Order: sequence, then C-alpha cells, then structure tokens
Amino acid sequence: MKLLALGVDHRSAPAAIREAVAFDGPKSAAGLDALRHGFPGGEFVVLSTCNRVEVYMAGDVAHVPETDALADFLARFHAVPAESFAPHLVSYHDEGAVGHLFRVAASLESLVLGEGQILGQVKQAFQEAQRREAVGPILNHVFQQALRVGKKVREETGLDQGKLSVASVAVDVAREVFDTFADKTVLVIGAGKMGDLTLQHLKTLLPGRILVTNRSPERAEAAAARFEGEAVPFDRLDAALIEADLVVSTTAAAEPIVTYDQYVRVQRARRNRLALILDIASPPDFDRRIGLLERVTLYHIDDLRAQAERNRKGRQKGVDPALAIIERETAACLASLQLKRSAGAVLRQLGTNADAVRHRELEALFAALPHLDASDREAIAHTICRVQNQTLHHPRAALRSAAAEPSHEQPHTLLNAFRHLFGLADL
Repeated sequence: MKLLALGVDHRSAPAAIREAVAFDGPKSAAGLDALRHGFPGGEFVVLSTCNRVEVYMAGDVAHVPETDALADFLARFHAVPAESFAPHLVSYHDEGAVGHLFRVAASLESLVLGEGQILGQVKQAFQEAQRREAVGPILNHVFQQALRVGKKVREETGLDQGKLSVASVAVDVAREVFDTFADKTVLVIGAGKMGDLTLQHLKTLLPGRILVTNRSPERAEAAAARFEGEAVPFDRLDAALIEADLVVSTTAAAEPIVTYDQYVRVQRARRNRLALILDIASPPDFDRRIGLLERVTLYHIDDLRAQAERNRKGRQKGVDPALAIIERETAACLASLQLKRSAGAVLRQLGTNADAVRHRELEALFAALPHLDASDREAIAHTICRVQNQTLHHPRAALRSAAAEPSHEQPHTLLNAFRHLFGLADL
C-alpha cells in the first residue's frame, strides 16, 4: 500500500502559481477523470482552494505514480510548463500524507489558524471524488477519518474559538451588547474595503435596517446596493446617528468626524437609547470621550485589535493538543488500514483454499459416480457450495467486523486464529 499527497499551498507558492494549477469549476471532475485514465488502478482526491491545490493518491505500489510523473501530468493537464511550478511542489508520503491531510482538515495548515471553511472544502473534494468513482477502500477510509479528526480537534482544543479579524471581532462585540438585531438600525460610515468587509459580517446579524454614508455619494450608493441597505448623504450624518443603534465607522479622515459635543446632542435626541459605536478607523473617527457618555459603549480599533490578538493567542494554545490528537489518529488510521488489508487478504486466501477443496472433492466424487447426469452434478455442486458459504459466513463476518472497528489486539488475534485454524500461510 502506498499513499502520496502532492501540491502547492500558500506557503510554498505565490497566488499566480496556485491559480495556474487549480482544479476550479469543471476542471475538478475533468482532473479526476484524467487521473484515473492516466494512472489506472489508483485512487484519487483533488483538493483545490484559493490557498492550496493538492492531489491525494493511494493504491498498491505499482498503481501510485512517482512525484515526477504526477508533476508531468499537472503540466499536461493545465498546459503550463512543469518548470514554472515544480520548484514549489511539496510532497508527503504514506504516514506523512495521512498526517498532512489530518492537519489540513483541522485547519492547522490554513492561512488563518482555526478557520472553519477548510473542513467543508475537504468534505466537498471527497464527495466529488466519490461521484467520479475515483476513490476506493484506502482513500474512503482516510478521508472519512480526516473529517472525523478535523471535527474532533475543533471540539476538544478550542482551535476555532474567537475571531481574528477586526471586522469579525466587531460583530462579536455587537452580539454581546444586543440580544436581537431585527429591530436595530446599523450605520456604517465609510465605503472602502474595511467598510465592505464589515458590512459582510454585519449582514449575518440580519439587522432591521442598514444605513451607509460616505463623503462620495456614488460609493455610498454602490455599497448600500450591494448589501440591501440605504445610502445617506454625508451632510445628514447627525440624523443617521440619531437613528442608529449600532455604528461602525471606517473612514480614512485625518481628524475625528464626530466630536464630543456633537454626540452629546445626538444622544440627547436619541433619548439616551443604548448605542454601540465600533470605531475601526485609524486615526479614530469618534472622540474618545464619547465612550464616557451614559448608555454609550465605544470601542476603538486598538480595543478590537487587542481582542483579536488575545483570540489569536488563545487559538495558538490549542496547536499542541491538536497535534497530539492528530499524531494518535494518524497512527490509528494507518493501523486500521493495514488490518483491513490483512483481513481482506486472509479472507481471499480462505475463499481460494475452500474453493480448491470443494472443486477437488467434487471431481473425486463425480469420478467415483460416473452415472450421474449433468443435472445431478449441478445440484450436488450447488448444495456443496451453499454448505461452504454457510459454514464460513460467521467466521468471515467476525473478522470483517473486527477489522472495521479494531479494539486493541482483537483483529491480530482473529487473524492469527484464522491462519492457524484454517491452515493459511502468512502473507
């Protein structure tokens, strides 16, 4: 048995290289079909995301290509020179391939530690390979275990706890302040990249209204349209602040755009309703003293960055426990695979030996009873075959069950018992 993982990721290759060898869209199915045709007898899964492009292969040694052969395949399939991407390829073999896949599924290999998308992407890649009939018993087992291990790591280590971007931390803060958003008005000041990113996160809260204002009316209109919001002229900022329960400010202004005295008047007009202001501009858009007002909670970008850094450190603490889980699970996965293959080989040998005995004894019986006609011989042969299958059914089922869910030494014990009881040679 041989396993191989080969590809590029965000650490080994720039985006242009990853894009050149990506299996995006219809290339995913076509790539799996081409791999099956080019390397018959092998099993394949293609994992292609914006941060990694990897081909996983398994099979008997003769059916799994060397890395150079696979690099040539990638060059032909994508019509790009092998020398343009070959220096960026990274390969993992056997136990290393299984461990790498488990780390990928657990997001330890991701650009953002603990990000949640990769486990779903691994599942989609596996399902696509199943649909194209590109996987067999080895990769079926390995990828099922990878999905289980990825989930286990998240549940037991807290590796995915706490957001790491300022925009996502800002939304987490909003969730802590407000119980519901259906009756809330959100105001985003600024329509640049940070404003757009924040709007993407805020949209998941399903607020009652989204207001967008910017010094450029066109940019405010465009941002509002993208997120089903309402554009507000910048000269009506105070009126928008009066309406807003949650304010996110993301401008690039050199000076604060909202002064202390200005917001005192706004809050008075709001009748001191609870207000949350997330000022993620640098320098700040809101005078820091505004946060001292009654029923006003103000976070500046430094506060949110500090929380994101605490979250990052918290996730980092989960790395060593995650690696320990993966090390144990990798060894267990490989041991289970070996047991399944050994059990399969023993069952095949048992069947071959039993068939040989049956054929030999039937030949001897028919030679001793030459008067039997064809129908008699067929009936006798059918009965003997049924007796053989019924006699071996429970021993076969016990061995398959033990190999599927190994417990300590039980599978080895049964394998040895089979070999001893049925006179089978060690393989």
